[in-house]
Amino acid sequence: MLEPLTAMPGAPAPLLGVANLRGSILGVAEARPLLGLPARPVTSGAPALVLAVGDLQAAMPIDRVVGLDWFDTPLPLAADDRRPGAAFAAGLVPHAGDYATLLDAGRLLDALRAPWASVAEA
Repeated sequence: MLEPLTAMPGAPAPLLGVANLRGSILGVAEARPLLGLPARPVTSGAPALVLAVGDLQAAMPIDRVVGLDWFDTPLPLAADDRRPGAAFAAGLVPHAGDYATLLDAGRLLDALRAPWASVAEA
């Protein structure tokens, strides 16, 4: 659950702000538009998922957690797959009689970081 967000004036999208996570400051980024979904307002106490790959980490507001499952190697997406978020997909995994898209956390974090990384490096 997200603690109250502290806005970062002048921060480029998709950075919503920062929040306290067990005593550490963590960026909170909006990934929904990158995944082809409409952005939603984020409130204190909203569920969030922390993605971490190497030195990159960020919290992303989510709608809900539907469960945790073990799965074998994900099935590949077709090269011409046009579904929203396909650019960030690592493959498809079976879920509840259908398939769910497994996101590549590294690619998603890189895309979320890109707008403010160029500002920080300038």
